[in-house]
Amino acid sequence: MKNPLEHHDGTERTVICPMCGKAFTCALSSTCWCVTKKVSPEVRAYLAERYTTCVCSGCLDRLLEQSASGELS
Repeated sequence: MKNPLEHHDGTERTVICPMCGKAFTCALSSTCWCVTKKVSPEVRAYLAERYTTCVCSGCLDRLLEQSASGELS
């Protein structure tokens, strides 16, 4: 998956989470809420294999918890 942060001006956009269908705001820049999350290489790979867009904060938190407990499949 190509990193969308590499070539974006930081304009916020509304995204629909591909995991749960919830709408959320994504800044696609180093100022986005997601940069405050510590995402392991395992979770990054999981997301890259399945989705072409960002996931919402709730779904990302759930994946991070699953990864920490060894439940990420």
